Amino acid sequence: MLPSELLTVVHWRDSISPKYSKLDWRSVSAAEAVISVYAGGVGLKRGEIRESITDLENVYGGFKFVRGLAELVERSCVFTSTPAVNPLEARHTLFQEASRRGYPTSPEDRRLILEEAASHLNVSTEQLEASMYADLDSEMTLQSAPKISPLELLKEYNLSLTQTLLFHATEMTFTASGNWQRIFRSIKYHGLMYMAAKRGEQFTVRLDGPTSLFKLTRRYGTALAKTLPEILLGKPWRIEAKILRANRLLNFTLESGRHGWLLPEKAAEEKYDSAVEEEFAAQFKSLGTAWSVKREAEPVEAGSSIMIPDFTFQLGGTSVLMEVVGFWTRDYLSRKLEKLREVRGTPFIVAVDEELACDKLTDIKASNPNIHIIQYRGKIPIRSVLEALQPYAEAEVKAQTAELKLHLEKPIVALKELAEEHGASMEAVKRAAEKLEDHILIGETLIEKNLIERVAETLKAAVEAETPLPKVVEAVKPFNLPDPIAAITHCGYQIKWRGLLFENATVCKQGSKRTQTP
Repeated sequence: MLPSELLTVVHWRDSISPKYSKLDWRSVSAAEAVISVYAGGVGLKRGEIRESITDLENVYGGFKFVRGLAELVERSCVFTSTPAVNPLEARHTLFQEASRRGYPTSPEDRRLILEEAASHLNVSTEQLEASMYADLDSEMTLQSAPKISPLELLKEYNLSLTQTLLFHATEMTFTASGNWQRIFRSIKYHGLMYMAAKRGEQFTVRLDGPTSLFKLTRRYGTALAKTLPEILLGKPWRIEAKILRANRLLNFTLESGRHGWLLPEKAAEEKYDSAVEEEFAAQFKSLGTAWSVKREAEPVEAGSSIMIPDFTFQLGGTSVLMEVVGFWTRDYLSRKLEKLREVRGTPFIVAVDEELACDKLTDIKASNPNIHIIQYRGKIPIRSVLEALQPYAEAEVKAQTAELKLHLEKPIVALKELAEEHGASMEAVKRAAEKLEDHILIGETLIEKNLIERVAETLKAAVEAETPLPKVVEAVKPFNLPDPIAAITHCGYQIKWRGLLFENATVCKQGSKRTQTP
């Protein structure tokens, strides 16, 4: 955020917007010059550095812009003051000596006062003079400057302009696509009042103005400004606000599609509230199930309040939410379940850590059949979660299978290719494929029946009593089978493995004694 006197805006009709840097060559040049002043000013006093910034204001024009950039760089600088003597003590001693001797009317009188005071403090006159005002802001010395690129600085400047404009906001409405947990934490931390509702596929949050608008607008606007960075991490987003300026309410709109490139481009970090949740997410993802799992997805409506589940499992059009409860009492868990019952139509898994309980988990049963309680000790059982998900997975696969109408134009088609084409799961495609008359499923591939008959004829001619596997694979190579071994076994042949080497294996008619050498 910047001081209000550095805010520059653009007006048109009833709309207002900050005068953003467009990241053009002139802006980049100005940012580069400001960064260079601080990078080359290590060891100089703040006052000297600011004089150089004033020179840049004259070069690039628009002092608010250059001074705003300098303000942001300076905040990340480290300034120190190491006087030989405490400045307060130095001034007190000097003024005391001047009072005793009388006001100095000549350089000689001044020198005598300095020497006497320096003698009392056991420092040199030079050290005493340097210490007198060392605690002033302008006298502090630059110890280190931040390493930042011109583009990063310009984007931070644009963000700060937006926040400064929001100082004067009376209300703000926004949509986002992630980072909801941190957004609502910020809203609650800064004491903002909100209303949230789902409109179509988007979740919209309105941060309402205070009861006494004209008394609390500035403080409320500051809270809005501090919440803004968290909203920007939930890309794509859209923000609308009412800005009170010159006794007029003006409209301000910001959206990621149009303005996102002007602002810092940061991704929301996937943070976990506990090691238990982090371990569970890693293990679940490693299983490679058809379910995708997302940490802290969008909020869900629970009656008149909002819930942000710890995890969302997604399979096609089916969503299952999961809440992890650590430390709890029976009253707390009862209230949590009561709130979950307000969530309409969405299944909920509640994983409760028994080791962190203050009460025993007795007589707490969810009347809502969509709520599944899983008890655990220190580690969330993956198997129990999969069992809870299974009925919903089966229902989703059945629904997908019923809707799938497969029309294959190619003799060989991979199941994965069909699943991606139809936006369905592999299992649904596999079940739908069972109804096909012209193709047959071999391994993970659908192969035309006429083609597999020709493969069988080729194998009949190629395989004798016991034929080397490489020779048989070479014989069916013209058919471009993605998994020739699966096709060979499907046609009634078996493979005898002698060790793990492909070259040592042989093929024979089904029913021949199979040997396998480790």
